[in-house]
Amino acid sequence: MALTKDAILQMQDIETKEITIPETVPSWGGETVFIRQLSRGEQDAYLKRQFGDTRMKQNQASQEQEMSSFNLYGHDAWLFVRGVCDEDGSRIFSNRDEKAVNEKSGEFVGYIASEILKFSNMVDDAKTAKDFGESELKN
Repeated sequence: MALTKDAILQMQDIETKEITIPETVPSWGGETVFIRQLSRGEQDAYLKRQFGDTRMKQNQASQEQEMSSFNLYGHDAWLFVRGVCDEDGSRIFSNRDEKAVNEKSGEFVGYIASEILKFSNMVDDAKTAKDFGESELKN
């Protein structure tokens, strides 16, 4: 039997898991936290942040094209507030907490953000975005 619209939309398919912070992360080693996978919309928003705003301009007279892009920063805190959750998968931070999370240990926030990317199966997407940004800067 094929999936229906209602079955797809009602399925709770965002998984959560508890992770233990490694002892190598000062102040936080050995502590545990729940993380959740990013939704498709959150993944798209993250990739847009990674790629930045890319625009193409074409000069009609000379037929030259110009591409400009810039990267946005603050990805780790952005991922952290969207991916840290309670054991039921509900976010425990709001978007307004991003600034406060940016004041926490970079190693701690970076570790959690990295784990959220891995759990969301986005490590290759993040690498692609990084490579794209670096190639644009070189040209």
